[in-house]
Amino acid sequence: MRNFLVVGAGLAGISVAERILQKGLTVRVVSNSKWPSSTRVATGMFNPIVFRRLNKTWMIDDVLPEMHSFYGQLENRLNTKLISNHAIFKHIGSEDYASFWNEKSHKSAFESFLDPIESNYGKVNQAGMVDCPALITTYIEFLRSESCLDDSTFNFDELSQEGSGVVYKGLKYDHVIFCDGPYISKNPYFSWLPFKIAKGDWIVVETDEALPDRIVNNVINIIPLGAHRYKLSSTFEWETESWKPNPEQIHTLLRAFLEIYPVAYKIIDHQSGLRPAASDRRPYLGRHPRLGYMSVFNGLGSKGVILAPYFSKHLIDHLVDATPLIKEVDIKRNIKRFQAAH
Repeated sequence: MRNFLVVGAGLAGISVAERILQKGLTVRVVSNSKWPSSTRVATGMFNPIVFRRLNKTWMIDDVLPEMHSFYGQLENRLNTKLISNHAIFKHIGSEDYASFWNEKSHKSAFESFLDPIESNYGKVNQAGMVDCPALITTYIEFLRSESCLDDSTFNFDELSQEGSGVVYKGLKYDHVIFCDGPYISKNPYFSWLPFKIAKGDWIVVETDEALPDRIVNNVINIIPLGAHRYKLSSTFEWETESWKPNPEQIHTLLRAFLEIYPVAYKIIDHQSGLRPAASDRRPYLGRHPRLGYMSVFNGLGSKGVILAPYFSKHLIDHLVDATPLIKEVDIKRNIKRFQAAH
């Protein structure tokens, strides 16, 4: 297996395409740059801690080193700064939560991630941001320069099987990988997978006065952008597939912001995107149950910038080197849904 077709050029598609190239194989990516993209508007925060129960992000000890290695390699390939480290300062709203935080911060498994509370804030280390808009812009230009990009909407009617591979628009490929994000609901091969699409809105405000130059979390993240501008990111809205920013979410963002910083402001930007989240909060990887020449990589949710590097490698190693997938991410965990639908 040496020649791949990848459908989608968001975070999932870019990660898979890069893993294919890193193995010295060939790839062609199909993606319409005019369509809405979650990656293009993503804030790109990575946080090793789940605040609600103060657990470590799933598999963080494995995925975090791979994340840093992957984006570092991409920075060299693209000659673009992509990843930056920033502590997150969590606002502590109750004495019970403060006690819980301090207790966790002294446990050996959390010592490198959590600092004890000071002045009503707990500090999360090993957090930061990936510049997702820069990533998608520069990587698509890289693909274009290498003649590896088909900048158009994927047409399922033009995909056909030939031997053990596929033909698309007259070109032969050994394997096709669908990385189509929230558009998977229109995919006739993988729409049976259970998803919970999570829409996220964020706004940028400009304030009359300078605020502390650090990332603060108070349910939402308050991210300094410079020049008295701050990104408030982001909300979760379920059961909608509208890409249009929702004005009602502005109040949610501002309420959390003004609770910390009661200052004069004006809104200067408002964007939204759709996060494709698996129903069990684990990514979807693996071959189609019947059509072995196609696979899926999807369901990264709000942890995409952390999970995509590790699991894109996991998938390509599986397809090329026959290494087994871990059960938590293998789409076979939903085989009964496929059987019921077919």
